[in-house]
Amino acid sequence: MKKKLIILILASIWLYSCGQRSKSKIDKFSIDLEIVDSTKNINRQSSLINEIEQYIYTDTTYASADGKGITIQNSLPKGGSIEPDRTQYFDSSGKQHGFAGFWTRIINETTLPLELNINFPADSFAIFTPPDSYLKLFLPTETVSFDKLSKFNYGLTELKSYFDDNFNKPTILKKTINPNEEHIFYIIVLSYQAGGTPRGGLILKGQDLYYRMSIEPNGYGIIPCGQITFKNESGN
Repeated sequence: MKKKLIILILASIWLYSCGQRSKSKIDKFSIDLEIVDSTKNINRQSSLINEIEQYIYTDTTYASADGKGITIQNSLPKGGSIEPDRTQYFDSSGKQHGFAGFWTRIINETTLPLELNINFPADSFAIFTPPDSYLKLFLPTETVSFDKLSKFNYGLTELKSYFDDNFNKPTILKKTINPNEEHIFYIIVLSYQAGGTPRGGLILKGQDLYYRMSIEPNGYGIIPCGQITFKNESGN
């Protein structure tokens, strides 16, 4: 009974922390494209910005000299449990993991198609301070839509079966985003032995993508995870 009570308290703390907006910002790298205030981009629809703004953690535009570039929006987390009844995820060995779900939106405001390639390996990442703690990252294929954002875990479903099937597998996202188009996708995480306030986001340095994940007060890590490359007019 005492063990169940401790698990319930830890899950409640994680769920509460997932709903809080952090004032901290992702560290900015020195990049080839200039980081500009994305709210100044006249091509962005103000009504849509207002609709999703409450869920956004970071909103960064990486722009060239003509003001056109790539915007990456990273959401605040939702999580604490994989089901509304506070069900926790246990792997095949019986280890309990903390869960948080995020989404990332990439907007191509350039004149060329871009290729988005993200790869999260099957390996876990030992990026937090507690000994034996680790992080696992996943790219579920479930479609994100704006009407899901207000729902539990941003509308993610069947999480137990997803983790059971993919716990020891790499997950990959490959997508062509044409000019003036966008792509929005889920990034979900499991953490072991590192409870606290989770924050995460995709960041761009040159053509290289990195995922920065933190769980306050247990530290953070920056993980290389892919690239964004442009196609020229011949399609190469």
